Amino acid sequence: MSGLVAVGLVLAVAAAGWWLRRASSEAVAIPPGSAPDPDDLEDPEDRAEDEGEELAVTSEGDVLIPDGRSVRVMPLGDPEEIAAHHEDIESGLLALTREEWLSLVARRGKPGQALQAGDLTAARIGHGAAGIVPWRLETLGRDGEYILFPFETEDGARAALALFERYNVVRRPLDDDGRPIPASPEDFAEARRR
Repeated sequence: MSGLVAVGLVLAVAAAGWWLRRASSEAVAIPPGSAPDPDDLEDPEDRAEDEGEELAVTSEGDVLIPDGRSVRVMPLGDPEEIAAHHEDIESGLLALTREEWLSLVARRGKPGQALQAGDLTAARIGHGAAGIVPWRLETLGRDGEYILFPFETEDGARAALALFERYNVVRRPLDDDGRPIPASPEDFAEARRR
């Protein structure tokens, strides 16, 4: 009988520990004025509108798709599929319902690159070279590396930046007081030089 009591006690302690862990992960206190950690927020996918969203499409035919708590930079497909999306690439935007973009991610087996919260330390939109790439979203990686996302339209570049910001992909380093250190033009120039 004492063996059953011991097993019951162990199971009760394990269940209480599980419940406390789950409750503490759902009720997170955020000090006033501090930036929330993306892991403490609801899943951004849950906030997506069911009727659809305009997703950014680069000049190279990569679409930026919300994927859980990350943003996946995913090729539209082979050259024929990219040619079929010529108008979307020209506009810099691809209108898909949530169901369509989830299907696209599932069908392709998640190719491309997933950018997580904090993978980029800075981002800015600028004009590209005339006749080559009209707009660009310039970013800096964790180690200060220069990463370029070319777009045919300013709307496409702005949609990409908004998506990165919504999923906290861009996160600036903090100073000793916990304030974000702004990126400077020199940071981008140095990254491009390297």
